Amino acid sequence: MRREESDPLLPCLQVVLAGEHAALYAYSVIGGRLGPGGSTATRAVAAYDVHRTRRDRLARRLHDLGERPVAAEPGYALPLPVQDATSAAALAQQVEDRCAVLYASLVATAPASTVERSLGSTSLVDAATRGLDWGAPATAFPGVS
Repeated sequence: MRREESDPLLPCLQVVLAGEHAALYAYSVIGGRLGPGGSTATRAVAAYDVHRTRRDRLARRLHDLGERPVAAEPGYALPLPVQDATSAAALAQQVEDRCAVLYASLVATAPASTVERSLGSTSLVDAATRGLDWGAPATAFPGVS
């Protein structure tokens, strides 16, 4: 089922997928700075698993729509150096904030009552909640500036 080239949903899905690729990269760095065991490391592993599941779901959805999913980059520039658990948590906050922005754009772009809108809204709430778990400040409208 291929959509029209002018459909804004397809580029939006690709951007969200690219964001999930970047989130996975960031969480691999985060996990490397947290060390094994402990609640913070467990939280990072859980976040990695969630982002991997979302990445796979987005890639499948794009494929189902007749699109070639965007590939992951070999590496990503991180917005801050990650040298310890504190900077790892700060990066996790930024990752979840960025994902909230991406999923808010998916909610705004996807037609009502679609798989994409549902994925966007549940993922937006999850990213906002996960960001709070990492210590991000609460905002009235997560993902929206």
